[in-house]
Amino acid sequence: MARVTDQLAQAGMGTLVAGLKAVQSGVSKKKYKRLIATAVAQLLTMHPDFGAGQARRRARKVVGAKPARKMLVKRGRAGLKEGLETAAVAAAGGAALKVASKLGRKVTEKLKDAVETAREDGAGTSTRQA
Repeated sequence: MARVTDQLAQAGMGTLVAGLKAVQSGVSKKKYKRLIATAVAQLLTMHPDFGAGQARRRARKVVGAKPARKMLVKRGRAGLKEGLETAAVAAAGGAALKVASKLGRKVTEKLKDAVETAREDGAGTSTRQA
């Protein structure tokens, strides 16, 4: 049986990968590379031998893109509770994106039908001029 810390680590890495995959199709290649560089820099800041500046420089060297400073979480601010909350939100967001992408056409068709029906119903009673 795997230890709890191993399971948490695996869940965290899975969440990170799922989040990056969910975002990949929605952003440009340049922004995606920057996002990966930011994730690498964030992971390197957790290493006991690297400071924040050195982690950013190494991430830039490895990935070939500059990490986004505004997205980095300062050392010591992210505890277990905040990490689990973030993982839960990211997992829920990734799942929601996956479901939305699969059902996107159906939802847009339903909304389009509803809007057209509302327009037809309100066309004769509207006092607002276009």
